[in-house]
Amino acid sequence: MSKDIIKVAIIGSNGKMGQLANHVISTMPNCNIVAHINRQDNLDEALKTTKPDVAIELTSHESVFNNAQTIISNKIFPIIGSSGLKAPEIEKLSQLCNQNNIGGIIAPNFSLGMALLSKISKDLKQYYDEFSIIEFHHAAKKDKPSGTARHTSQLLSVDEQNICSVRSNGFVAKQQLYVSSPGERIIIDHENFDRNSFSKGISLCVNKVLGLDKLVVGLESIL
Repeated sequence: MSKDIIKVAIIGSNGKMGQLANHVISTMPNCNIVAHINRQDNLDEALKTTKPDVAIELTSHESVFNNAQTIISNKIFPIIGSSGLKAPEIEKLSQLCNQNNIGGIIAPNFSLGMALLSKISKDLKQYYDEFSIIEFHHAAKKDKPSGTARHTSQLLSVDEQNICSVRSNGFVAKQQLYVSSPGERIIIDHENFDRNSFSKGISLCVNKVLGLDKLVVGLESIL
């Protein structure tokens, strides 16, 4: 599916990631922001009124699942950047996309660097079986573990209970992956210290999502 101009709604546009998305989308010549939707707005009503092609969900772990269901039920292609979705919820959203004949993206992290590391993780799993994950985020982030760490743990079959989460001022997002084997250790350390590092991932998702026919998880799925 292709369109000359992609109509975009940004949900959670007043937040830090929402403001970044506003900036990124407003600079894309093939896009038009038709709705800035925030907590005080009626999401279903706003979507029905503005009729976007794509909705970027950037709220919180408390509201993401209900918002995502509303987006998909309106046959709007979702880009879900909020973390906190559990596996059964992702499965339900996937089924809902199938029922509405649309695709979508769940992006636990919009960083291209993390997407490439997720691709590497799939290779590591073929040869190693001992992994440890430590994730660091800013003090205001409430959900533990982060969506990024949860995604990495699923790729590597690591129990979520074994993820170490640190919440502290001074961090935006940082993840360390330790891969161990007798006599050797691999350490992969990735850090986003400026939210502008998510810009390329956001624009990539917007340009790719309308071509999907199912819900995919992870930015690496569209690279």
